[in-house]
Amino acid sequence: MGAFFKHVLDEFLSSAFLEEVSAKFHFGKAHQMELRSVAEEMLPLMYQEAFWERGAYKKLYKKPLTVSDSRGGRKERFRIKEVDGCSGTEWECVVMSLGKGIDRLQESYSEKELIMQSYMTQALSGEVLMRGYKACARYLKKETGRYVAAYHFPGSEEGFPQEMLPDLLKTYAPGISCNSAFCMFPTKSVVFIAELTQDESKRCKSICAGCTSAMSGRRSEFCAACVRSG
Repeated sequence: MGAFFKHVLDEFLSSAFLEEVSAKFHFGKAHQMELRSVAEEMLPLMYQEAFWERGAYKKLYKKPLTVSDSRGGRKERFRIKEVDGCSGTEWECVVMSLGKGIDRLQESYSEKELIMQSYMTQALSGEVLMRGYKACARYLKKETGRYVAAYHFPGSEEGFPQEMLPDLLKTYAPGISCNSAFCMFPTKSVVFIAELTQDESKRCKSICAGCTSAMSGRRSEFCAACVRSG
C-alpha cells in the first residue's frame, strides 16, 4: 500500500488549488477563510492515511447468464474470462483512498450542523481524487510506457458489474470494504480498471471523457468518478 501522490497533497493548501475549488463549487469571498480552515484540518489526516495501490488485472466479466436455482427461480451469474494483454492493450486495477479520518471529520461537521464545512470537505475530497487520476495516469505512463485509454468503474458498463467490487477490494485493497449496496468505506475511495495502450492517439484526455453518468451535466461538481461512493 503506497502513500498518496505527495505532490498532489503538497499543493492542497496552495492559493491556486483553493481558488480553483472556490470557482468550481461557487464558494464566495465570504467563505474563503472557512474553506482554508477546512483544508487545514483535512491535510494532516490525508498525509497520515491517504493511499493508492495498483496491480495487474487479468479478468473480464462477460455478459450475465440467466440460470435456474434449486427452487426453480432464476438469477444472473457473470462469466469470468482470464485475459492477457493483446493488441497492445493491458489492464491495471487502481485503488485510491483518502482514509477514514476524512470521513470522521465530515461526520463531525454534520453532527455539529456545520453543513457548509461538510460540503466543503466533500468538494475538496473530490478535487484531490480528480488530481489523483491525473497523477496515476502519469505514473503508469512512466512505469509501463503505456497510456490510459479508458477508466472502467465497477457498475459503470457491461463487462464491469458492481458484483466485481468485493473481489477487487479483497485482492488489491483489503483496507477498504464495501457493504451489500457496494458503498465503500472509507467513503472517499475509488476503484477502477485502467485500460492501457501503447497507441498515444487512443489516450484518454480526461477522466470525464466519454462519461455516461446520469450526473454528466454536473461534471464540474460531484461526478460519479470523483467520489464513487461519496
